[in-house]
Amino acid sequence: MSLLDRFEKVRKRDTADFVGFDDKKIELDKEFNLYTREGQYYVLVVVPDVQERMEFERLVDQTGCFVTSVGSGIECLEQVSSDKFDLIFISRIMPRMDGIQTLRNLKNSPVSKSKDAKVYILLDEKVEEPDIYFENEGFNGIVRKPYDRTIIQNIIIENVPERMLPDDDDLIEDIREYAEDAAVLKACDVRYLEGLKNFKGDVAAYKTEASEFCDIYEERSANLLDAMYTNKNVEYRQQVRDLRERARKLGAIYLGDCFDDHVNMSKDDSLDVAESNWQSLVTEWEKVISGFAKWLEKESVQIGGTEILVRKTNGIKLSERDIKERVSDILADLEQNEVEAAIKKLDKLSDYELEAEKRRKVDQIKKSFDKDKINTAVDILKGMLG
Repeated sequence: MSLLDRFEKVRKRDTADFVGFDDKKIELDKEFNLYTREGQYYVLVVVPDVQERMEFERLVDQTGCFVTSVGSGIECLEQVSSDKFDLIFISRIMPRMDGIQTLRNLKNSPVSKSKDAKVYILLDEKVEEPDIYFENEGFNGIVRKPYDRTIIQNIIIENVPERMLPDDDDLIEDIREYAEDAAVLKACDVRYLEGLKNFKGDVAAYKTEASEFCDIYEERSANLLDAMYTNKNVEYRQQVRDLRERARKLGAIYLGDCFDDHVNMSKDDSLDVAESNWQSLVTEWEKVISGFAKWLEKESVQIGGTEILVRKTNGIKLSERDIKERVSDILADLEQNEVEAAIKKLDKLSDYELEAEKRRKVDQIKKSFDKDKINTAVDILKGMLG
């Protein structure tokens, strides 16, 4: 199922506002197992790391499946030559024979008894290849770290014979709904389960917090840029600390780590390092915000506010000396309280071809003028002369 399909399924199920689940709480520890039904379902786990393999094996074992685990592609081929498995999970990265090659050999081996097995690939949280790459290789689905118990349960629900499923339809539906939400949010680097634990399974409370996190993005990102360009270390550090805690509470762990890096960067005398790493922070931040906004069906969220404004230029590149002369002229106008003249000169400066970081600063100065934050504009301009 594609990411777009998952979004559509979530929208069809939850058509209310972002508090769509109302007072419903997810039972995070609800039990699901197949022990009470006739028949047996056989699962093979292929993971080289011992601790990771034990963790994944435990998640599968809790569902009541008969699970076997091995540590390499070669061991996998040996296992399927002697036993038949219904479902196989294979790590992407393995020594000697990676997950993709293991799948090819598994399907082409004349002695394989598991050619009809459903096969899912296990990926790290950050992988460069798009999902379609693994679909084209023949995998039936993707599971990303950190492993989510309900996502694993839902994969088993989708694949086992119906006669093996428990009679508890409400339990099955809860798992399916939760797994869909978890999969959608995992695609934007949010660990839904970890976030929900902070809200004791209260989906409405979680959605309220996620909605507020989206709403503050435009203002907070602009304020951070102002603090960064005016070298206000303490103010910058306080803001990123708050954002770090908000992100971690919602389960956006990687984004929280990015904010934590900027906390450390702001402890120096200068915010130059934070400035040089700003775009990577914004890229992750907007990924999380965009994912939350789609999940919550919030159409009012504005992202891209910290990007360089796209505009036509005159194609002329100014030297560093020319830029500083024009910046000095703008500052001189502001010192004489000639704000309109300063704005016109800034507009002329923006017509030239500027490198990315200077373009972003010019854009931020424009926004400061629009908000009547003249002192902020002056501080950024002075920083451009440094």
